Amino acid sequence: MRIDLASPIDAGDFRARANALLAHQVLPADIDWHSEDSLAFGSKFHGRGIVVPQPPSALHSIVPRSFVRLTELVVLHRDARRFELMYRLLWRLVHEPELAGAARDDDMALAQSMAQAVRRDVLKVRKGLALRTLAPLDGVALAVAWCEPHQRVTELVADGLSRSGAPPPWLLASPDRCVLWTGRHLLCGPGLVAGQARAMNDEQWHGLAAELAELPLAAA
Repeated sequence: MRIDLASPIDAGDFRARANALLAHQVLPADIDWHSEDSLAFGSKFHGRGIVVPQPPSALHSIVPRSFVRLTELVVLHRDARRFELMYRLLWRLVHEPELAGAARDDDMALAQSMAQAVRRDVLKVRKGLALRTLAPLDGVALAVAWCEPHQRVTELVADGLSRSGAPPPWLLASPDRCVLWTGRHLLCGPGLVAGQARAMNDEQWHGLAAELAELPLAAA
């Protein structure tokens, strides 16, 4: 069975699909997970900018909150096996409750390793991040920063930066995503080629920010 996810980093979409598959007792080996590598415009962490609320299910009493957080990190890893891995672990948690406390398990160890790689990348990017203030255009101020993370952490870094007190508006760009913080919303668009980003002048950066600022807001 082929499952096409809306985004390669949307943990909410993955959880919704996984819960539905689990409810229908679809075996992990029977699923072929796919996601779009190119991310469209949207808001916050979602490729389509839309969050679909999920009703409570029996899984909430079975799956520990730590596993939900683990999933949120693992989906940001670039390993193509990440969705397959996390659905297999979800299936096993439901059918093998003792897995939650297992000290040694290959699947869990791989997931933890992926999550740790994402955490390390977030810290590395944050440490090396430097916002550069551009010359104002038509009285509008803007700061920009460029990063090249190993994992898909641009939006996670931007979310943390939005809480750090850095004065908006600012634009964080990477090969994966461009994220504009308006002071109220994180607005996202496709990433830039490194050479293109390094060659952009202040006016072009302002133009990109203006394009992102015109996005229709979605539920987030």
